[in-house]
Amino acid sequence: MRFGEKIKQARNGRFSQRALGKSIGVWDTYIGQIEKGERIPSDDRCQLLAKALDLDPQRLLFLAYKERAQKTPEGRKLFSQMEKLMTDPVISQVIADSKMLDASIVKALQSPDIRKVLKNKQWCEALKASASTTDRDIPELIKIITQIPAQQWQALLSTAKAFAGIT
Repeated sequence: MRFGEKIKQARNGRFSQRALGKSIGVWDTYIGQIEKGERIPSDDRCQLLAKALDLDPQRLLFLAYKERAQKTPEGRKLFSQMEKLMTDPVISQVIADSKMLDASIVKALQSPDIRKVLKNKQWCEALKASASTTDRDIPELIKIITQIPAQQWQALLSTAKAFAGIT
């Protein structure tokens, strides 16, 4: 969604352009220009708009930056990549859990062997299956582990050691 569309959608039914403009210290024509995509407000105005419209200020700033970046192919590519990262549930979990950014884990994930294994569909499926075992069904875990090839097993052990802090 474009920045101006987001503002218009959030404003409709709650504020006129004039009332919104007055609440953030600008003319109603400026709000109209924003909604048409003719103007992108400064960071400060984005913060004021977010507060007035009960929007997430970071998401609104991101939309403003994205809109500004659309003028160049490099900017479009960069923001497309950033958007994928921001919406990736795994990345969000890593950012939210400071333990996942532990230096030993980051170091383990930099290993070419571990990175190769993480791209392997069979290994990922085996890992998912073992993670979904909630009742600690040891025979089932042993069955899953026996299906993992030796190279992947070594990478799994290295990863587990890194998570456990064992060197």
